[in-house]
This record gives sequence, C-alpha cells and structure tokens, in this order.
Amino acid sequence: MDHDLQQEICTAISAHFGVAIEKLQPEATMESLNIDSLSMIEFLFDMEDKLGISLGDSREPLKTLGDVFKEIDKAIAAKGGAA
Repeated sequence: MDHDLQQEICTAISAHFGVAIEKLQPEATMESLNIDSLSMIEFLFDMEDKLGISLGDSREPLKTLGDVFKEIDKAIAAKGGAA
C-alpha cells in the first residue's frame, strides 16, 4: 500500500475515532484501539465514498489495522489503480 494512502487512512481513523495517530500501527488490534466492529464498518463505508472504491460484503474479520489496510488495498487494485 502506498505510504501516503496509509497515512491518509490513519489520519481519518484518528479523527473519526479520537485515537492518537502514534497508536495506529499495522499490528494494532481493533480491540486495543477501542474500535468495535460496527463502528469500523461505518468508517469503511465513509472510506469507500472518499476513495471511490467498493469493499464488497464478503470480507474476512478485520482484527488489526493491517487487515484494514489490506482490504482497502485490494479494493483499490480491483478498481484498477490508485484512489
């Protein structure tokens, strides 16, 4: 994943959930960030709109921030390039 895009996602998560940006590492779990699954799904809908992508409905559970990055990266690749 493009570093700038990863930073953009981290900035959006920080603003949306009030999580300190330095805590947003790929290995951080949603549980450790106090982000529940419903809240993350709502956030991902916002990211779909912002990035012009579709994440689909058959995702694996997103347990870590790295999982979120991978799902967004796959959606961008399926779209055919950078967002």
